[in-house]
Amino acid sequence: RAVVAPKAAGAKPRASAFVGRPAALKARVAAPKARAASFTVRAASQTEDLNKKLQEVTATVSEKWDDTEEKPAVVTLGIFGLVGLVAANGVLKSIDGLPLIPDLLELVGIGFSGFYIYQNLLFKPDRAALKESISKSIDKIL
Repeated sequence: RAVVAPKAAGAKPRASAFVGRPAALKARVAAPKARAASFTVRAASQTEDLNKKLQEVTATVSEKWDDTEEKPAVVTLGIFGLVGLVAANGVLKSIDGLPLIPDLLELVGIGFSGFYIYQNLLFKPDRAALKESISKSIDKIL
């Protein structure tokens, strides 16, 4: 890791066109009101969309939670899932610190991605079969 030394107190940034010859710093100021109004409208519409999605998700989750008969089992699975994620994160961080292992795993990932593309995405019949398989899985889940 490279360490950047802090700047001296009171030092001002200077742009230079040539060595030893400071160039003038120019700042452009845009009209903030025009840009702010369009940004506010866009942010408001995105917030409304986000609120609608959040309400839908909350309604779906509460409906599924009410339909669940074994609530302690669901909570236990959630806790064990969280513990598993923390453990997997610790293992991956320790593996990442080893020399050559991350590079080897990256090569394995590239090879697997290439194999997956060759098996499922390269030819049209394979793409159709993959799409059908995904559709069946989604129908089973929902």
